[in-house]
Amino acid sequence: MARSATGQMRFDYGPTSVITNPASGETLLLDHVKMEVRSIPTPPGLTAPQVKPPSVPGMPGAPTPPAVPATSVKDLGIKMVQGVEVQGKQYTLPPLAAPKPPSAPGMPGAPAVPGAPAIPGAPAIPGAPAIPAVPKPPQPMIAETWVSTKLQMPVLSRITGSFGQQMCFCKNTVAGEPPPSTFQIPPGYKQVGLPSAPAPPAPPAMPGAPTPPALPSMPSMPAAPAMPAAPAMPKPPAMPSAPAMPTPPKPPKFGF
Repeated sequence: MARSATGQMRFDYGPTSVITNPASGETLLLDHVKMEVRSIPTPPGLTAPQVKPPSVPGMPGAPTPPAVPATSVKDLGIKMVQGVEVQGKQYTLPPLAAPKPPSAPGMPGAPAVPGAPAIPGAPAIPGAPAIPAVPKPPQPMIAETWVSTKLQMPVLSRITGSFGQQMCFCKNTVAGEPPPSTFQIPPGYKQVGLPSAPAPPAPPAMPGAPTPPALPSMPSMPAAPAMPAAPAMPKPPAMPSAPAMPTPPKPPKFGF
Protein backbone atom coordinates (compact mmCIF):
# COMPACT_ATOMS: atom_id res chain seq x y z
CA MET A 1 0.00 0.00 0.00
CA ALA A 2 1.19 3.52 -0.79
CA ARG A 3 -0.35 6.88 0.11
CA SER A 4 0.60 10.37 -0.96
CA ALA A 5 0.20 13.64 0.89
CA THR A 6 -2.62 14.65 -1.48
CA GLY A 7 -4.72 11.62 -0.55
CA GLN A 8 -3.90 9.36 -3.49
CA MET A 9 -3.69 5.70 -2.50
CA ARG A 10 -2.52 2.52 -4.22
CA PHE A 11 -3.20 -1.07 -3.16
CA ASP A 12 -1.34 -3.97 -4.78
CA TYR A 13 -2.90 -7.45 -4.70
CA GLY A 14 -0.47 -9.60 -6.67
CA PRO A 15 -1.36 -9.20 -10.39
CA THR A 16 -3.93 -6.46 -9.65
CA SER A 17 -3.55 -2.88 -8.40
CA VAL A 18 -6.14 -0.29 -7.35
CA ILE A 19 -5.33 3.44 -7.51
CA THR A 20 -7.72 6.00 -6.02
CA ASN A 21 -7.50 9.73 -6.69
CA PRO A 22 -9.89 11.92 -4.66
CA ALA A 23 -8.97 15.02 -6.70
CA SER A 24 -10.06 13.56 -10.07
CA GLY A 25 -12.83 11.45 -8.55
CA GLU A 26 -11.87 8.20 -10.25
CA THR A 27 -10.50 4.79 -9.40
CA LEU A 28 -8.11 2.90 -11.66
CA LEU A 29 -8.04 -0.90 -11.83
CA LEU A 30 -4.75 -2.23 -13.23
CA ASP A 31 -4.45 -5.77 -14.60
CA HIS A 32 -0.70 -6.45 -14.82
CA VAL A 33 -1.18 -9.78 -16.61
CA LYS A 34 -3.30 -8.46 -19.50
CA MET A 35 -1.73 -4.94 -19.27
CA GLU A 36 -5.18 -3.34 -19.13
CA VAL A 37 -6.58 -0.47 -17.09
CA ARG A 38 -10.20 0.31 -16.25
CA SER A 39 -11.38 3.68 -14.98
CA ILE A 40 -14.27 3.78 -12.53
CA PRO A 41 -15.77 7.15 -11.56
CA THR A 42 -16.13 7.67 -7.84
CA PRO A 43 -19.81 8.17 -6.90
CA PRO A 44 -20.54 11.66 -5.49
CA GLY A 45 -20.50 11.91 -1.73
CA LEU A 46 -17.85 9.20 -1.27
CA THR A 47 -14.34 9.92 -0.09
CA ALA A 48 -11.17 7.95 -0.47
CA PRO A 49 -10.85 5.12 2.06
CA GLN A 50 -8.83 5.95 5.14
CA VAL A 51 -6.43 3.45 6.61
CA LYS A 52 -7.22 2.74 10.24
CA PRO A 53 -5.39 0.36 12.53
CA PRO A 54 -7.31 -2.84 13.12
CA SER A 55 -8.75 -3.08 16.58
CA VAL A 56 -7.84 -6.75 17.04
CA PRO A 57 -5.87 -8.04 14.03
CA GLY A 58 -5.85 -11.76 13.52
CA MET A 59 -8.38 -12.56 16.22
CA PRO A 60 -9.52 -16.16 15.91
CA GLY A 61 -13.21 -16.78 15.48
CA ALA A 62 -15.22 -17.59 18.57
CA PRO A 63 -18.83 -18.61 19.13
CA THR A 64 -21.19 -15.69 19.60
CA PRO A 65 -22.00 -15.37 23.28
CA PRO A 66 -25.54 -14.50 24.36
CA ALA A 67 -24.36 -11.12 25.71
CA VAL A 68 -21.30 -9.28 24.38
CA PRO A 69 -19.08 -8.26 27.32
CA ALA A 70 -17.70 -4.73 27.43
CA THR A 71 -14.14 -4.26 26.17
CA SER A 72 -11.82 -2.07 28.20
CA VAL A 73 -9.33 0.17 26.38
CA LYS A 74 -6.09 1.40 27.94
CA ASP A 75 -3.72 4.02 26.52
CA LEU A 76 -0.14 2.75 26.56
CA GLY A 77 1.43 6.06 25.57
CA ILE A 78 4.07 6.77 22.94
CA LYS A 79 7.35 4.93 22.44
CA MET A 80 9.81 3.95 19.70
CA VAL A 81 9.55 0.62 17.91
CA GLN A 82 12.28 -0.18 15.35
CA GLY A 83 13.09 3.52 15.08
CA VAL A 84 9.44 4.52 14.44
CA GLU A 85 7.41 6.60 16.87
CA VAL A 86 4.25 4.69 17.73
CA GLN A 87 1.27 5.09 20.03
CA GLY A 88 -0.06 2.04 21.83
CA LYS A 89 -3.52 0.89 22.82
CA GLN A 90 -4.46 -2.16 24.87
CA TYR A 91 -7.81 -3.87 24.43
CA THR A 92 -9.00 -6.36 27.05
CA LEU A 93 -11.92 -8.62 26.28
CA PRO A 94 -13.38 -10.18 29.45
CA PRO A 95 -13.60 -13.98 29.44
CA LEU A 96 -16.79 -15.55 28.31
CA ALA A 97 -19.14 -16.99 30.90
CA ALA A 98 -18.23 -20.53 31.84
CA PRO A 99 -20.72 -23.19 30.77
CA LYS A 100 -23.09 -24.50 33.39
CA PRO A 101 -22.01 -27.78 35.00
CA PRO A 102 -24.05 -30.83 34.05
CA SER A 103 -26.90 -31.81 36.33
CA ALA A 104 -26.17 -34.43 38.99
CA PRO A 105 -27.12 -37.95 37.96
CA GLY A 106 -30.07 -39.58 39.66
CA MET A 107 -29.56 -41.85 42.63
CA PRO A 108 -29.43 -45.55 41.69
CA GLY A 109 -32.07 -47.90 43.04
CA ALA A 110 -31.65 -49.77 46.31
CA PRO A 111 -29.57 -52.95 46.06
CA ALA A 112 -31.28 -56.28 46.34
CA VAL A 113 -31.59 -57.83 49.80
CA PRO A 114 -29.05 -60.65 50.31
CA GLY A 115 -30.64 -64.04 50.26
CA ALA A 116 -33.76 -62.82 48.50
CA PRO A 117 -34.64 -64.69 45.33
CA ALA A 118 -33.78 -62.80 42.15
CA ILE A 119 -36.70 -61.54 40.13
CA PRO A 120 -36.50 -62.98 36.63
CA GLY A 121 -36.23 -60.24 33.95
CA ALA A 122 -35.30 -57.44 36.42
CA PRO A 123 -32.53 -55.08 35.08
CA ALA A 124 -29.16 -54.98 36.76
CA ILE A 125 -28.40 -51.99 39.01
CA PRO A 126 -25.93 -49.68 37.20
CA GLY A 127 -22.86 -48.39 38.96
CA ALA A 128 -22.40 -44.73 39.90
CA PRO A 129 -21.23 -42.57 36.92
CA ALA A 130 -17.81 -40.93 37.01
CA ILE A 131 -17.61 -37.29 38.08
CA PRO A 132 -16.91 -35.06 35.03
CA ALA A 133 -13.66 -33.11 35.01
CA VAL A 134 -13.88 -29.48 36.07
CA PRO A 135 -13.21 -27.23 33.03
CA LYS A 136 -10.40 -24.71 33.26
CA PRO A 137 -11.51 -21.14 33.91
CA PRO A 138 -11.50 -19.06 30.70
CA GLN A 139 -8.74 -16.49 30.27
CA PRO A 140 -9.30 -12.92 29.09
CA MET A 141 -8.05 -11.96 25.63
CA ILE A 142 -5.65 -9.01 25.53
CA ALA A 143 -4.65 -7.23 22.31
CA GLU A 144 -2.01 -4.52 21.97
CA THR A 145 -1.61 -2.37 18.88
CA TRP A 146 1.22 0.10 18.28
CA VAL A 147 0.40 2.54 15.46
CA SER A 148 2.79 4.95 13.78
CA THR A 149 1.95 8.55 14.67
CA LYS A 150 3.01 9.75 11.19
CA LEU A 151 1.85 6.99 8.85
CA GLN A 152 -1.17 5.82 10.87
CA MET A 153 -0.14 2.24 10.14
CA PRO A 154 0.11 -0.60 12.69
CA VAL A 155 3.78 -1.36 13.36
CA LEU A 156 3.38 -3.97 16.09
CA SER A 157 0.38 -6.04 17.18
CA ARG A 158 0.28 -8.59 19.98
CA ILE A 159 -2.65 -10.80 20.99
CA THR A 160 -2.61 -12.97 24.11
CA GLY A 161 -5.31 -15.46 25.05
CA SER A 162 -6.02 -19.06 25.92
CA PHE A 163 -4.61 -20.09 22.50
CA GLY A 164 -1.21 -18.55 23.33
CA GLN A 165 0.37 -15.41 21.92
CA GLN A 166 0.38 -14.05 18.38
CA MET A 167 2.56 -11.18 17.18
CA CYS A 168 2.65 -9.25 13.89
CA PHE A 169 5.42 -6.86 12.79
CA CYS A 170 5.42 -4.34 9.95
CA LYS A 171 8.98 -4.23 8.60
CA ASN A 172 8.58 -2.74 5.10
CA THR A 173 7.24 0.70 6.03
CA VAL A 174 9.06 3.54 4.26
CA ALA A 175 8.43 7.10 5.37
CA GLY A 176 8.32 9.81 2.72
CA GLU A 177 6.40 10.83 -0.38
CA PRO A 178 6.02 8.00 -2.95
CA PRO A 179 7.19 8.73 -6.51
CA PRO A 180 4.46 10.20 -8.79
CA SER A 181 4.67 7.16 -11.10
CA THR A 182 3.19 5.05 -8.31
CA PHE A 183 -0.23 6.64 -8.95
CA GLN A 184 0.02 6.80 -12.75
CA ILE A 185 -0.93 4.30 -15.47
CA PRO A 186 2.15 2.35 -16.55
CA PRO A 187 3.20 2.84 -20.19
CA GLY A 188 1.88 0.30 -22.69
CA TYR A 189 -1.34 -0.40 -20.78
CA LYS A 190 -4.55 -0.50 -22.83
CA GLN A 191 -7.60 1.43 -21.68
CA VAL A 192 -10.65 -0.84 -21.62
CA GLY A 193 -14.20 -0.23 -20.52
CA LEU A 194 -16.04 -1.85 -17.72
CA PRO A 195 -17.59 -5.21 -18.46
CA SER A 196 -21.12 -4.73 -19.65
CA ALA A 197 -23.90 -6.00 -17.51
CA PRO A 198 -25.32 -9.29 -18.66
CA ALA A 199 -28.41 -8.94 -20.79
CA PRO A 200 -31.60 -9.90 -19.01
CA PRO A 201 -32.99 -13.21 -20.09
CA ALA A 202 -35.57 -13.05 -22.82
CA PRO A 203 -39.11 -13.60 -21.61
CA PRO A 204 -40.42 -17.02 -22.41
CA ALA A 205 -42.49 -17.27 -25.55
CA MET A 206 -46.20 -17.50 -25.11
CA PRO A 207 -47.34 -21.05 -25.47
CA GLY A 208 -49.27 -21.74 -28.66
CA ALA A 209 -52.95 -22.42 -28.54
CA PRO A 210 -53.61 -26.10 -28.23
CA THR A 211 -54.75 -27.79 -31.40
CA PRO A 212 -58.47 -28.57 -31.17
CA PRO A 213 -59.18 -32.24 -31.18
CA ALA A 214 -60.33 -33.70 -34.51
CA LEU A 215 -64.03 -34.33 -34.82
CA PRO A 216 -64.86 -38.00 -34.70
CA SER A 217 -65.76 -39.40 -38.10
CA MET A 218 -69.18 -40.86 -38.71
CA PRO A 219 -69.21 -44.57 -38.16
CA SER A 220 -69.43 -46.49 -41.39
CA MET A 221 -72.54 -48.49 -42.03
CA PRO A 222 -72.00 -52.14 -41.42
CA ALA A 223 -71.96 -54.24 -44.59
CA ALA A 224 -75.04 -56.29 -45.27
CA PRO A 225 -74.51 -59.92 -44.42
CA ALA A 226 -73.94 -62.11 -47.43
CA MET A 227 -76.84 -64.34 -48.37
CA PRO A 228 -76.04 -67.97 -47.81
CA ALA A 229 -75.54 -69.88 -51.04
CA ALA A 230 -78.25 -72.33 -52.05
CA PRO A 231 -77.26 -75.86 -51.33
CA ALA A 232 -76.16 -77.77 -54.42
CA MET A 233 -78.69 -80.25 -55.80
CA PRO A 234 -77.58 -83.81 -55.19
CA LYS A 235 -76.58 -85.70 -58.28
CA PRO A 236 -79.00 -88.40 -59.33
CA PRO A 237 -77.67 -91.83 -58.74
CA ALA A 238 -76.17 -93.43 -61.81
CA MET A 239 -78.34 -96.06 -63.42
CA PRO A 240 -76.76 -99.49 -63.29
CA SER A 241 -75.63 -100.69 -66.65
CA ALA A 242 -77.56 -103.55 -68.24
CA PRO A 243 -75.81 -106.85 -67.90
CA ALA A 244 -74.06 -108.01 -71.03
CA MET A 245 -75.89 -110.61 -73.04
CA PRO A 246 -74.17 -113.95 -72.93
CA THR A 247 -72.48 -115.03 -76.07
CA PRO A 248 -74.37 -117.91 -77.73
CA PRO A 249 -72.38 -121.08 -77.88
CA LYS A 250 -70.99 -122.16 -81.18
CA PRO A 251 -72.71 -125.18 -82.81
CA PRO A 252 -70.72 -128.28 -82.68
CA LYS A 253 -69.07 -129.53 -85.80
CA PHE A 254 -69.97 -132.91 -87.30
CA GLY A 255 -67.69 -134.90 -89.50
CA PHE A 256 -69.04 -136.69 -92.39
